[in-house]
Amino acid sequence: MENFDWRRYLLFLAIAFGVFMAYDYFFMSKQAPQATGEQAQVANGSARAPKTNIQPVSTSADINLYLGSWREKHQPQHIITLDFKDAVVKISEEGAKIVSFYDKRFKKDLIEDYERAYNIYPLEILTPDFDTVKVIDFERYQCKKENSQTLVCSLKTQNLQVEKVFHFTEGGYIDNVKISLKGVDDPYLYLGMTPKENPFYTHIGPIFKTSDGQVIRINIEDIHSPQTIHGDFIWSGQEGRYFLKAAKYNTNTAVLFKVSYLENGETKYTSATAIKIEPSADITYFVGPKEYDLLKKLDLVEAIDFGMLSFIAYPLFLVLYFFYKLTHSWVAAIFILTLLIRIIFFPLSITSTRSMKKMQELAPKLEELRKKYADDPQKLQQEMLKLYKDVGFNPASGCLPILVQIPIFFALYKVLVVTPDLALEGFLWIPSLAEKDPYYILPVLMGLTMIAQTMITPTPNKQQNFMMYLMAAVFTLLFATFPAGLVLYWTLNNIFNIIQTWIIYKYLS
Repeated sequence: MENFDWRRYLLFLAIAFGVFMAYDYFFMSKQAPQATGEQAQVANGSARAPKTNIQPVSTSADINLYLGSWREKHQPQHIITLDFKDAVVKISEEGAKIVSFYDKRFKKDLIEDYERAYNIYPLEILTPDFDTVKVIDFERYQCKKENSQTLVCSLKTQNLQVEKVFHFTEGGYIDNVKISLKGVDDPYLYLGMTPKENPFYTHIGPIFKTSDGQVIRINIEDIHSPQTIHGDFIWSGQEGRYFLKAAKYNTNTAVLFKVSYLENGETKYTSATAIKIEPSADITYFVGPKEYDLLKKLDLVEAIDFGMLSFIAYPLFLVLYFFYKLTHSWVAAIFILTLLIRIIFFPLSITSTRSMKKMQELAPKLEELRKKYADDPQKLQQEMLKLYKDVGFNPASGCLPILVQIPIFFALYKVLVVTPDLALEGFLWIPSLAEKDPYYILPVLMGLTMIAQTMITPTPNKQQNFMMYLMAAVFTLLFATFPAGLVLYWTLNNIFNIIQTWIIYKYLS
């Protein structure tokens, strides 16, 4: 702990931050069911479930998506458009399926280009019999509106009878889908493909919640298509960083598909999910942003990927969300939360700053001891400890208070990264807090606040001061591509730290 001060904390934080992101991305995101069915990435902090009711995975399935064949030639021709408060939903009369879901607030269609290219859409009914699929997913249904929020679609042939009743919320998010099937054997409900988003160290792909409370996230690269998994699933779906397609329905069988597509001449992969349903099924189907209020109503909150520090991140999120609801501003919420955290840890900051100041006062004496006992490390250590004891200095007193705050930073980082609402709010010249600063002004300001911290508490060691200026440059480059909301938090944190340090030096030291 020798010579520990906030500068070493920043250096440690930079290293720890890199390790955290690497661990969260390369390790946490790899814990998914494999061919043996023994591994799973479990939300809420567990890297691996000690026990899971996911049964062994097979590499074959009863159903198929029938991509790259007959399907693509039969595009929807008759479309019903439903215009709601927050979304415009388009349902094809051919197959009674969702062919477009445009979120007005986020300006995004959650039916992706690769779904349109393959002509496969959410709420299709899949069965092992391709002839049946061609009828129930491509024949024209009789559809009528019962009211502004309810659409009934029915199909009747000599051997088959299908009815789908869609009920939408006022905002446009589907609240309930009732499906009735006659003459259809082994039906599966197709939920859709993975939302196309930049993951930014979050999980994208299949997600399930089991009856024992586990949330299982499966990596796209770990899917051997088609793949059947068994378990007591209470909801299933496909998640992106901000968006979700999920069905609340108790089932014991799901099928995963790995699907390739071309982007700028490069082959990439996405995934799709289908779940087994009864001939008469009452399903809560959600497609939309992972907004807390929306997910809470449907008991889907665990779809928000808070990562391995969820036990800290989730409470932090609730506090941040409370301030947002209070102020109706994410900028104000981040400001208040950052200030609150600094106030809570202010006593620890006093301890740390006093320790740092005392270490600066001891620096000349320590330098003399190093020169005097340069050839005797053991004696040097003894004399240093004696000096510490004489002046009442504890090297650990400056270390522990700062280390306690590191998990808070990482947890808040995760909160800001996975909160979709930030995408809707700008800040001065920044159009969206969920995106990087287009002009890199905020990262530069953040770097300047780090330099200011170094200048108000310089050390006699010029090399150490230079290293801190270098660290400011490194952090500026690192944060340049980070979401503006996270950079705003770190900048505010630095400003409050400067103010606290000045107060401590002026009045409390």
